[in-house]
Amino acid sequence: MELTSLPQAQRARRCLFSFVLSTSIDLLLASPLRRALQTCTLTFAPALSRGHHIIALPYAEEASDAPCDTGSEPALLRSEFPNISFDHVGAGWWVHEGEYAFEPAALIARAAKLRRWIKARPEKEVVLVAHGFFNHYLTGDVDEKGEQSTPWWDEAELRTYTFEEEGAAFDGGGAEVDGQDGAAIRETEESLKRLGSKKGAGEVRNVNRPGERRNSLSNYGQDGPLVLN
Repeated sequence: MELTSLPQAQRARRCLFSFVLSTSIDLLLASPLRRALQTCTLTFAPALSRGHHIIALPYAEEASDAPCDTGSEPALLRSEFPNISFDHVGAGWWVHEGEYAFEPAALIARAAKLRRWIKARPEKEVVLVAHGFFNHYLTGDVDEKGEQSTPWWDEAELRTYTFEEEGAAFDGGGAEVDGQDGAAIRETEESLKRLGSKKGAGEVRNVNRPGERRNSLSNYGQDGPLVLN
């Protein structure tokens, strides 16, 4: 699934805002799904113009097996996005089995692997363009059944997080994280203020049930970047 002209325009308008942020960016990461690669390329164009490159990471793909959430062969992606690194994208990454299955337990484990991968990097300011449903797993805002405890992300919404001290647990009321995870994150005060009262406010009407995602086309495209520092 690719971006339509309207989402492309929305992301281009955000480019001016992202310019201020991108002056401190050390690393750009994105899901290998086309819309995430396009979002990262458009939104963080200023950082790319200064010599940064995008690394595609399968761990950040969306949380379902719907056709629009199913990726493509690395060779095809390399031909379409020659300036993006696909060194971490192996053959068959788009098959929703094993560590890429879309059952809640597998998604929680994949999110933990992604957090650890990012934390192990030497860069300080990391941008990740991922997807609205999977982001809830990444931030710990789901229960053991995979139902989210906070509202959906808005289109191209930006949130910022920082890694907790070793041994810290999630405090967002979401999925429990293994004490050995070592890569728990929390949302920054700046990000919480930017979101206002949205996060954690009232009843969560729209919940993340991965098995039902393919039946709700109107929900697609709620992708957005996270900044980890």
